[in-house]
Amino acid sequence: MSADWLESAKRFTSMVNRWFLTIAGIVIAIILVIITYDLVLRNAFDAPTLWALDFSRFLLVFAAFFAMAPTLEHGQHVTVDLVEQMMKPGPRRIMQIVALGLVLIFAAFLMWQITRTTIEAFEDDSLFPTVVPVKLKHVYWVGPLGILQFILTAIVRLATAIRTLAR
Repeated sequence: MSADWLESAKRFTSMVNRWFLTIAGIVIAIILVIITYDLVLRNAFDAPTLWALDFSRFLLVFAAFFAMAPTLEHGQHVTVDLVEQMMKPGPRRIMQIVALGLVLIFAAFLMWQITRTTIEAFEDDSLFPTVVPVKLKHVYWVGPLGILQFILTAIVRLATAIRTLAR
């Protein structure tokens, strides 16, 4: 594995992750505005919206998939670091490599399942069973995209960890 390849891949995934994180942040802000709007209408004017909860749910899917890879890049996923803190640096690096390998296996299964579901959504062209008529494909497309970037980020992190161990 060439160091030039790895540096290029790091730059690419970091750039895409910055965009994804920005999009996720904007989506969360939109959800905040929608929920606040609904709460004000519901509590101050006794006129709840019919669409706020549905759109918030759909947008939350976008926020989750756009935030997956940036979270992994910055090492912010849920971890059990109690054992890791007790280990010496050499075994700790090996454990990180094993963990990243398991992350890639999980991500591959997730990609397979989400892609199958997304393809079905495009083939069926069906709607969510919600008040607001939204087609499944208009929400599901973000899943494979987010997971693909998650996989690329995991590969870069794994390659970096292996290169660090080899030194």
